Amino acid sequence: MHKATGLGFIAISGVALSVCACGRQVTPNPPGLGAGGAPPGYVSLVFDVAQPFNFSSYEYMFVFNTSGTGVTPSTDTVQTNWAGYRIALIARGNAGTSSAEVVQFVPPKAGKGPPGWVPLYPTPQQFSYNPNSNGAGTEFSMLVQKSVLRGYTPSPSPSSAPTPTPSSVWAFNAFAAGTSASQGQWVFADSLGAGGPIDPQFVSPKLCFTEPFENTYNGRYLQGDPTAQIVSVEIANNPASPSPCP
Repeated sequence: MHKATGLGFIAISGVALSVCACGRQVTPNPPGLGAGGAPPGYVSLVFDVAQPFNFSSYEYMFVFNTSGTGVTPSTDTVQTNWAGYRIALIARGNAGTSSAEVVQFVPPKAGKGPPGWVPLYPTPQQFSYNPNSNGAGTEFSMLVQKSVLRGYTPSPSPSSAPTPTPSSVWAFNAFAAGTSASQGQWVFADSLGAGGPIDPQFVSPKLCFTEPFENTYNGRYLQGDPTAQIVSVEIANNPASPSPCP
C-alpha cells in the first residue's frame, strides 16, 4: 500500500535521547526535562527487540489511536477494517541505514478497505530519531512533539458543525511487520499481544496525554525471528501544561 505512495522520510540519525538498552530509565531526568528525558510538550518513545534490527526484512512501528474511541490497533486489520489506526511512527531502511517517518491513516470515504497514508513531515525540531540508542543495534528511540501525534483535521465547511475537542485519552500498539506485503498490506511478524502476529491481541491501557507518565510494556510473543521479536517498548509523556483527563 504505502510503497507506491512515494512518502518522504524524516531521519535524524545522531540525536541522543535519554534511554537505555532495556527501555527503562536508570538515572534521573536532566534538569528541565521530564518523563523519559522529554522536554515539555514532547513524547519519548523507545523500541527494543531481541536481536539487532533487520531493516532489510522488517519495519518497526508505534501506532496510536488518537480518536478517543479506545480501540487498540491490532494485527487483524482486515477483520476490523483498520480500526484504531490513526497515527504511525515507522522506522524502516535496509541493511546499512534506517530512517523514520510519521504518517496519518485516512479511512476510505465509502465502504471498507485499507486507509490512505498522509505523510505529516514534521520538522527536525518536532521529530527526531536515533536508530541505535543503546549501541547494540537492538533499540531505537524517537522524540516527537505531541501536537504532531494529533495529525491534521480537515477544515470544516461553513455550514458544518463545530469540530469537537480532540480526545486526550489514546490507545496504542507496537508492531514489527514484513516489508514484502501482499496486496499492499503488512505481513505482521510481532505485536505486543500474546499471539504476536495473530490472536490473542494486546489491549491497550488508556493513556492520558495531558498527564505526565513513563510506562514500559513488555512483548509476550517468544517465537519467530528474534530480529522482529519485541522485547519491550517505552512511552513517556511530558505535557507542557499538565492537567487531569476528564
